[in-house]
Amino acid sequence: MRTLDSLIWSAAPVDGADMVVVCEDPTGDLLSAALETGKQVVFVDPDYRRAQAALAAGASIAGDTRLDEFLAGSSGTVVAIGEMPKSLARLDYLARSIAGAGFSEVTMALGANNKHLSRSMNTVMGESFVDVAASLGRGKFRCLVASGPKEVAYEPVRGEGLVAVGGVFSGAKPDFGGELLRSALPGSLGRFLDMGCGNGSVSRFLKGDVTCTDSDADAVLSTRAIGLECTWDDAGSRLIPASFDTIALNPPFHDGTTVDATLVQHLLDASRRLLAPGGSLYLVHNSHLRYRGEVERRFARVEQVARDARYTVLRAS
Repeated sequence: MRTLDSLIWSAAPVDGADMVVVCEDPTGDLLSAALETGKQVVFVDPDYRRAQAALAAGASIAGDTRLDEFLAGSSGTVVAIGEMPKSLARLDYLARSIAGAGFSEVTMALGANNKHLSRSMNTVMGESFVDVAASLGRGKFRCLVASGPKEVAYEPVRGEGLVAVGGVFSGAKPDFGGELLRSALPGSLGRFLDMGCGNGSVSRFLKGDVTCTDSDADAVLSTRAIGLECTWDDAGSRLIPASFDTIALNPPFHDGTTVDATLVQHLLDASRRLLAPGGSLYLVHNSHLRYRGEVERRFARVEQVARDARYTVLRAS
C-alpha cells in the first residue's frame, strides 16, 4: 500500500463502522483493505473500469446511479475513504450525498499531497459536516477528516441547457473545444455517436439517432439529465461494432494534473471499431498536442476541417 493510501486508512475509524464507502481509489488498495474487514463495502469511484473490478472483487457499486439516490435511506455507521477529488464539485457531491443519506454516524477521510489541498476543500466539506480537521501529516501527504453530518441534500448545477452532476468536465457549461467540434459536424449525421461525451454539450440540441457514451459515471448522469441516451462503459465497449455513421470525439488529455497525449489512443481504436463503412470521425484536440499522427496510424484519410486559436478539428475516414 502506498504512503497516501496507508495514511487515509489510518485516519478513518473503520473498525467501528457498519459500512465502508470507497470514494476515489486509483490503486485499488483501499478497496482491498476494506473488503478484508468483512464489512459491507460500497465502491463509488466514477471510473468504469475500476468500478467493474470492484464489483468482481465483491463490493457493491453505485455505478451509473446518482450517489445520493443510491444511498438514500441508509442507516447505521459509515466511514467514507479515498483520495481527495481534484474537483470541488465532485467533493461537494460526495460530501452531500453521504452526509445526507441518513446514517447515524459518518466519518469521511480524504487524502492528497499537501500541495493539492486547499482551504476551499475544508469549506466545501464544512457545508455538509459539523467538524472538519486536517490529520497529522505523513511525508508530503495529509488527510481532511470530516464528521458530524448535517441535514443536507445534493442538487446538480444547471445552466445553458446543461446539467452538471458531480465532477463532470466543464460543469454545466459547454467547453470551447467541444463547441468548435460541434460547429464542424456535417448537416447529415446518420447514426451519431458522441464518444467520451462529458456533459453532453456536443450532442445537445442534435436531432435524429444520437447515442452518447462515457467511462465516467458523473458524465453519464449529466448527459442523461438533459434527455440524451448514454451508456456507461469503457470506450463504447457495450456498443455494436460498425454501427455509427458519424462519431464525435473530444478526448481527455489530462491524467490527474499531468498532460498525457496517449489517453486518446484507446478512444481512437474504439472509434475505428464502431464506425460503419464510409463513416467519419470528427476529433477535436488542443492544437499543441500531436494527435494527428495517432489518427493517421488508424485511418486512411485525415484532414483538418476547423481550427481556432487553441483547438483543431480533424475529420478521419
